[in-house]
Amino acid sequence: MKKWLKPILPLVIAAATLAGCATPNAVVEIQGEIWYKERIALPQDAVLTVQLKDVSLMDVPAVVMAQVERSDVTSPAPFHFLINRDQFEAGHTYAIGARISLNDKLMFINTQAYNIDVDSTEPMSVRVEKVGR
Repeated sequence: MKKWLKPILPLVIAAATLAGCATPNAVVEIQGEIWYKERIALPQDAVLTVQLKDVSLMDVPAVVMAQVERSDVTSPAPFHFLINRDQFEAGHTYAIGARISLNDKLMFINTQAYNIDVDSTEPMSVRVEKVGR
């Protein structure tokens, strides 16, 4: 064995062993865009909130697993979540919820369910609808 290889051989073996232990698809990537049909520019202080929720149980509030917020909202507005696969339980239903608010007053919200397929890599398109005043 070459003299220079001796000191790094244990590192190479350890790296190969750990690589074999890594679970493929250990992270679920959920991405897409939030959009509204109205052709209006929102005020810069409007806030978009996108939530990844466990909506499995009826008659109780959904469990928020992850949330992103941003201001300076445009349409479409991209969103992106990276969640460990072990956070998702078999038999549960997960969905994206989105809302746009201004000064804590709701302006837009999704009115239909946008369920998540944890095995899909396709981007989601989530429409929010203007709230009547």
